[in-house]
Amino acid sequence: MEKIAAFDIGSNAVRMAVASVDRDGLLTVLERIRVPLRLGSEAFSQGRFSEHTIVEAIDTFRDLKKIIDQENVERFDAVATSAYRNAANADELGQAILEKTGIFIRPIDGKLEAALIRKALQTQIDLSRKNYLLFDIGGGSAELTFLKKGQSVGSISLPMGTVRLLEIARQAQEKGLTPEEAYETYLQELSPSIQKFYEENCPQDMPIRFVGTGGNFKRLSRLRKKILDKKNIRFVLPDEVPVIRETLEEAPYLKRIKKFNLRPDRADVIIPALYIMEQVIDIIPCKKIITPDIGLIHGLLFDIAGQSFERVQEANS
Repeated sequence: MEKIAAFDIGSNAVRMAVASVDRDGLLTVLERIRVPLRLGSEAFSQGRFSEHTIVEAIDTFRDLKKIIDQENVERFDAVATSAYRNAANADELGQAILEKTGIFIRPIDGKLEAALIRKALQTQIDLSRKNYLLFDIGGGSAELTFLKKGQSVGSISLPMGTVRLLEIARQAQEKGLTPEEAYETYLQELSPSIQKFYEENCPQDMPIRFVGTGGNFKRLSRLRKKILDKKNIRFVLPDEVPVIRETLEEAPYLKRIKKFNLRPDRADVIIPALYIMEQVIDIIPCKKIITPDIGLIHGLLFDIAGQSFERVQEANS
């Protein structure tokens, strides 16, 4: 039984997953680790990583490398998304991590990111039976892909990630604007792109089933249960999104963490994530948002394994 590992270097965190692969087509995720390294804060505000952040990233990857060595991982891959691509000195960071740990970081664009996520989703949802809009929200960007009976009709990557919006709001506050005003103003500027994507790729006659991926969608489904007292956390209805957002906004940041059981680095990004969701739903009619616990890290694991899987499971499920 072979062990593999995947690294997802995002704008809000670094994620690592270790999995085992057997000959019967079963991939088992043995361990998932998330380190709150917010690369997007500097990448989107300054356009480069500070020396402090580079040192912190090296230390993070040293610790993660120790884990995969202890687990006797045979193959691994590390990909980086929007924040890494946005930083002028990303190569400096990548070279330092390679020299200190032997981990090579491969930047990927939004199109490949969406393709990897789609590969993972197909293990949980039969995408060939109905039409779906895949909606992934990261720290730096959001990807929309419309699937018609499993076939990709069109996709778009938009610069409307959660950490990016937090930085935009911070800068706007210096001019006297509220974060809410900053979110709405910025997202309105992206509306024509979303509208064009919808008109060119999606059917206009009925609402579409969304499949939401990324940590904010996963948390949204749990907030549906906690705030709205709904038992089913496998999906969220579109009219529930603004209700959840307004409830969260009423609670100050520290109270939000405690009251809704949110990590500190989730309690701030969840608000702009909900504004992003509302912006897309306002333009593209949504039937419901399906929220599977699947993301880029899973797609990368499948890509590393390089074979088809009939079954996927979490070791602790």
